[in-house]
Formats: sequence, C-alpha cells, structure tokens
Amino acid sequence: MFVDFKLDTAGQKPIYKQIAERISDAIKDGKLAAGFKLPTVRDLSGEIGVACGTIKHAYEYLEEQGFVEMVQGSGSFVIDQKEDFASRKEKAMIAIDQLFTRLESLGFTPREMEIYLNLKLRGLAEKYDVVKVALVDCNPETLQMIEGQLSQIGYAETAAFDLDRIKEAAESLNADYDLILTTSTHFTEVESYLRSNKPLAMVAMTPSVHTIVRLAKIGDTQKVGIFCASDAFAGVVRNNCQGLGSWSEGMATQLAGFFGKEEQFFAENDVVIVPEGYETFIASKEKQFLRSFCERGGELVSYSYKVDKGSFLHVVDQIKRVMNKKRSM
Repeated sequence: MFVDFKLDTAGQKPIYKQIAERISDAIKDGKLAAGFKLPTVRDLSGEIGVACGTIKHAYEYLEEQGFVEMVQGSGSFVIDQKEDFASRKEKAMIAIDQLFTRLESLGFTPREMEIYLNLKLRGLAEKYDVVKVALVDCNPETLQMIEGQLSQIGYAETAAFDLDRIKEAAESLNADYDLILTTSTHFTEVESYLRSNKPLAMVAMTPSVHTIVRLAKIGDTQKVGIFCASDAFAGVVRNNCQGLGSWSEGMATQLAGFFGKEEQFFAENDVVIVPEGYETFIASKEKQFLRSFCERGGELVSYSYKVDKGSFLHVVDQIKRVMNKKRSM
C-alpha cells in the first residue's frame, strides 16, 4: 500500500480528513514525490474498505489544501510542494486584490463585499461538513452495496457494522454516529440497542431491474449455484429467486474463502450468481476458478441488491435533516 492507513473509526475526526492527512503527511515527508499518481477513488476504496464518496471527499480536500491536482479523465496527482508559505500568501493576496478591484468596478461597497464573501465562505465550509452514518445489516455483501449507493451523497460518511457485532458496538453507534441506517428486516433489533433520541432510518432492499431480467432468462434445465461471502446473503438470493423457475430449488452455495470444494462447485453449475462487487472479497485462487468457469461457457449473474427509490429518497432527507441540525448548533 502506498500509504499506511490506520483510521480511527471511533474518533471525532471525520474519516475523509484522516485519509487526507495520511496522504498529506506522506507528501510532506517526501514519500510521495511531485507527479505521483494517487490510486483511483474506486481502487483505494476497495483497498482500505472505505466508501467511494469518502475517498473522493478526501481527494477534493487534498486539492483544496494544495497537495494534489485532480485532472478530469486522468487522475489525481501530487503537486510540487517546494513553494513556501510566503509565495502562497502572495498568490492569495494578488487573487483577492483582483477580485476586490473587479467587484469595486461593478459598484459594490466594502460592506456588500464582506456580506457576499462571507456567504461564499460559509458555502465552502459546508462543502466539507459530513454526516456520519452507521450501516447495520447481517451480511457484508448488502452492506457493501448500500455503501456504494450512499457514496452518491457527498456529505455522507459511512461505516459498516455486522449485525452480530451490534451489541458490542452499541456504545460507539450511540456516541460516534449522527444517523444509524438498517434494513427493514433488522430495524426492531437495532432499535433496541440505541438511545431513544438516536436517529434511526429503515430501508427496503430490492433486486435491481437488470438483475430481475437476467434471472428470468435462466432456463429450467440449467444448474444454478450461489458464490458469495456469507450464508445470510445466499439466503437473500434464495428468497428472492423463489418461483422464478425450477432452477431456483436446491441451489448450492460456495462461500468465498472456504477452500476444498470450489472446483467441484464450478464444475457442477451452468450459472453462478454472485453479489455485485464480488471481486473485493475473493482470493486470487478463486478468481482463477471464475475465469475458468466463464471460459468453458459458464454464466455469471451479478446480483445487484439496492435500496429502493422511495427508501433512498427518505434516507437523503434524513441525512439533510441531520446536517441542518448540526449546522444550527
């Protein structure tokens, strides 16, 4: 890994700032030279297990601080740090003088300039405000897919918690997170561990339209298996596939990381259902089995399990409410 990321998920400092500081420290120490290309948002997200939106936020913050330059279509690159504070200050003063001269020519008074500049500065500050959202569910696949969706909300910083750990993590959930989000299946259980005033949002999950269409095309004579990280997610797939065809009865499951029977599993099935983003939790040996499976004509069906549209809009509204409450404090 190009930087040693040791993140304190229970601390007060936002995760995006911790990531940015690890990278900026490496730049200041000379470990990352000018021109070094940072990993893509998606690659770093998969490498350290943090949502894409949080990584993007960290990169934007680094750019704002003058450590990197984000080039559309090319990536994010380390900027030469030889420039000293005095020269940066000089550049800032020149830019501000030019702005004031322009505003004065347009007839704005110093008082008006102050008001409008303060408005813009508040807007910039709000850009880096975040709402810390804890995601709770019984399987890592669903948690990963929810995180992927919430990464679309730039000011939501997420952390995933397995339902089995909810009791031991209850103190952290109550103290360190602004909003707790769980699926409708586990809402009552999660609620029992939270303080009465802790915001809790419930979402309904559903297979994507593309997934439903793809499953509907599986033939009754085809042998179908499930390859995933947890029995809980395999259960989700089975429940949602009931009634789609005789192939949905008795689907075998192969869990990632459990070696010994994977060769037989892939040899016996014509179609293998995998969770969206499965590449992040499989070993290189398993990737080879998947490649061989596809090369011999086997079909992989990516199972995309999404927060439904109504629930997603509700979550966005909840996050906005929490954000507004934080800003008013």
